[in-house]
Amino acid sequence: MPSPTPPLKPRPGFAPLRAWARSLLALLLGLSFTLGWGTAGQAQISNPFSPGANNLPPAGVERLGLLEITSVSLDGISLFDIASPAVFNRDEPGGSLPVEVRARQIETNLNQVVNRSLDLIYTDETINSNSLDVTTESIGGQPVLFAVGAGLAEPRVLLTVTSTDAQYNGMAQTELAERWQTTLRDALRRAVNGRLPEARQRQIRKTLWVLLTGILLTLVLTGIWQALGRRKSRLEKKRIAQEGLPAPPDEEFPAQQLQYLFNYQITLAQRLQVVAFLRWLMFWGIAFVWIASIASALYIFPQTRGYAFRLFSIPVLLLLTWFFAGLLNRVANLAIERVSQAWGKNELGDLDDIQRKAMRLSTITGALKGLKTAVIYAMATLLVLQTLRIAPASLLAFGAIAALAISFAAQSLVKDLVNGFLILLEDQYAIGDLVTTGTTTGIVENLNLRITQIRGEDGRLVTLPNSLIAQVENLSRSWSRANILIDVAYGTNVDEALWVVHETAHTMASDPEWQYAILNPVEMLGIEAMTHAGLTILLWMRTRPLKQFLVAREFRRRLRLAFDRAGIAIGVPQQVFTGLAHGLETNGHGDDSAPSSAKSGAVEPR
Repeated sequence: MPSPTPPLKPRPGFAPLRAWARSLLALLLGLSFTLGWGTAGQAQISNPFSPGANNLPPAGVERLGLLEITSVSLDGISLFDIASPAVFNRDEPGGSLPVEVRARQIETNLNQVVNRSLDLIYTDETINSNSLDVTTESIGGQPVLFAVGAGLAEPRVLLTVTSTDAQYNGMAQTELAERWQTTLRDALRRAVNGRLPEARQRQIRKTLWVLLTGILLTLVLTGIWQALGRRKSRLEKKRIAQEGLPAPPDEEFPAQQLQYLFNYQITLAQRLQVVAFLRWLMFWGIAFVWIASIASALYIFPQTRGYAFRLFSIPVLLLLTWFFAGLLNRVANLAIERVSQAWGKNELGDLDDIQRKAMRLSTITGALKGLKTAVIYAMATLLVLQTLRIAPASLLAFGAIAALAISFAAQSLVKDLVNGFLILLEDQYAIGDLVTTGTTTGIVENLNLRITQIRGEDGRLVTLPNSLIAQVENLSRSWSRANILIDVAYGTNVDEALWVVHETAHTMASDPEWQYAILNPVEMLGIEAMTHAGLTILLWMRTRPLKQFLVAREFRRRLRLAFDRAGIAIGVPQQVFTGLAHGLETNGHGDDSAPSSAKSGAVEPR
């Protein structure tokens, strides 16, 4: 009695997907062991750039010791696995036949039998697919399978069951031949029946239903994607409106208001990220719907079933890798935002700590996001290259050129990364700080491990590698200072002028509109210099970070009005003209003469 037909298996076109899944699982396990137990356990993942990669079998072929295994398929359905001795150098196989070549020969034989049987069925209505059969004969001590019946003039050779096949399957050659005989008979009949006119009509109807389902799912996902887009626009408008709120005026409110705004901004940013993430999922959902629809439509027809696997296995592999890398990247973004929100909700500390915390959070969050994005996509790229087994010789040549180029740039790149890490670790400056480094002064707009971007007062964006930042002046760390110099006339009552400056500063600091920005109205006050222009009064006012410019402008306006009320004049450079000749002396000849110094006036400063 013949053995039951083994279950159908996927075509080897999906082998890259299975290999990719195994590689991904091995990579995750390796990371778990490495991070969790240090050197106690290490996962070994083959390196596609290693010299030994030349001996790797092609895609769809699995090597077990000295055997290589691949599957034989008909109409995209895997029938059984065959085995052959391993060929370690396919450029020079010698007398050995690679297993994939043998499999393609068997598949060619099967397709020829199907096509010939169809031609005979179309020409003779008395012939049907049920008359197609497979027999076994022993030739040279090895079982050979033949296709007979269905109008075939002579038996057609399908394959020879070798001792290697029997060794791999763990049974005798005759027993294995009986099993494959039943499998091939059913597969050939199914292939012939699937190409008949009545079967073609059913296949067309199924294809139409598949495409209609794909269109409906696309419309649903597109509607959700558009609704999420409108939601995203509303949240962005809320964020812009929230960022445009003025600073709170009263003294008791600032710390609470700043903490509230900070938490609100974090929450709003998270909501925006969730909406963007859902829109991204909808986009990928539409892509997967159409990929699945087209693949399903091609799979329905026996003639295109093989193309469904071959055409979509590698694109699906790339899309799946891209999808999971993007998914992991976005989940990591949400996790980073979650941690930053938990850190931001910690209300310990005064207002200055809260402000600095907000600046550090945005800086460190941006640097972490950039770093993990680079790591995730680099790992995904290496994983795809390893799974697809790109030509090792090409990879080695490319790697040698890349290594030579990187070796020249590695020193400065390492310096950039190390200095950027130290800047973040030591909190030298953060995004939003006003800094001066070298000849550049401006607000830090972007900071990561490699570069710092500074927006100058004229709007220019200056990009500096972190390795070039040897010294930096932070003008907004914790607090700022307004350094104000006032020139008054030399004859001004000094005590009165100092009193007017002192009172004006304190009056401004008690104004509800400005008391939030001013920390100490008179940090230092006195006469800085005495010149021909008059007396120079120096005033230091300590302010909130980045408030020194606004405070200084408003203070000068108020002081101008106060000086007018007190009758205090602003210092003006003074000069005195002295004439040395007030008359003329006549010489003996009656000529007017005088020394040249008497004819001209000498100018002396007073």
